[in-house]
Amino acid sequence: MSVPYVITISSDKGGVGKTTLATNLAIYLKALHEDLPVTLFSFDNHFSVDRMFRINGTGGKGTVADLFGGKTADELIETGEYGVQFIASSEELLKLRRELDNPALLARALGQSRIGGMVIIDTRPDLDVFTENALFAADRVIVPVKDAPSLENCRHIYSFFDSHGLSRRALRILPCLVDGRIHF
Repeated sequence: MSVPYVITISSDKGGVGKTTLATNLAIYLKALHEDLPVTLFSFDNHFSVDRMFRINGTGGKGTVADLFGGKTADELIETGEYGVQFIASSEELLKLRRELDNPALLARALGQSRIGGMVIIDTRPDLDVFTENALFAADRVIVPVKDAPSLENCRHIYSFFDSHGLSRRALRILPCLVDGRIHF
């Protein structure tokens, strides 16, 4: 059984480029190593990942909500455009998040799956239970920032790591969409 290397793209602020970074990273990694399994999870409810990668509008095998509902990642993965695998987002996440309180559920689910390679997780712009699960499961967290408020919001992610005894070494801040007129 192979355990995937998990990269989480996260920020408490919307509009900083999380989805753009996650999708481009997935395509880049797949182009770099065609035989490397690259799987993208979307916890965002804009369904951009689903629309971008689903081939010919075909129906899916399931959603990330099913992953938290007990189905294995292996059962839910679809192969999409560019050879990138993905598990679709879900409108059910909003309802489901009231029932979940354990930030280790996703890590446990990934450990029990047979998927390998790289998993890239696109999170919502808040530190809800799904983002916490994505952070807890991550080998690397990339936090895109574009302005002072998005940089200030990084504190919440650092606090989450500290409160759960996770090493800050996994965290990386990535300036993107930065206006050159802004001075930090």
